[in-house]
Amino acid sequence: MPEIKFKAVIAGAIVDNVGTLAIMLFLMTALASQGLSHEEVVVRMKTVSGQLLTLIIGLGCTGLGGYVAGRMAPRSEVMHGALVAGAGVIMALIFRESGLPTWYDIIGFAGMLPAGMGGGYISQLRRKSGDGVNVQD
Repeated sequence: MPEIKFKAVIAGAIVDNVGTLAIMLFLMTALASQGLSHEEVVVRMKTVSGQLLTLIIGLGCTGLGGYVAGRMAPRSEVMHGALVAGAGVIMALIFRESGLPTWYDIIGFAGMLPAGMGGGYISQLRRKSGDGVNVQD
């Protein structure tokens, strides 16, 4: 088994969770700045389009976290992205909101591993092509 760089996984997980939280907070603040009450913002976020947007943001941030972990790891970028996704699954289970539709949970949980691995894969491709800077310990 290749060596796991825990700093890379932790950094990727932080990017994933903080990024998701920051974007969602920004989105909700933007809706509230349009004169919507807190309740109206929550209702809009619980619509199908609001839930799809939440999935896109969350899975996108998981991919970004996988990319960061892959860039920080000297090798096994895809595995590091998968570990970031695993950390994301654990966080999602801990903070899971009840009452969400089944399709939301299925897409969200099923998409996390490919998103994290995809981010790691993109970092691997960039490293092989010589683009960017390799960040190591």
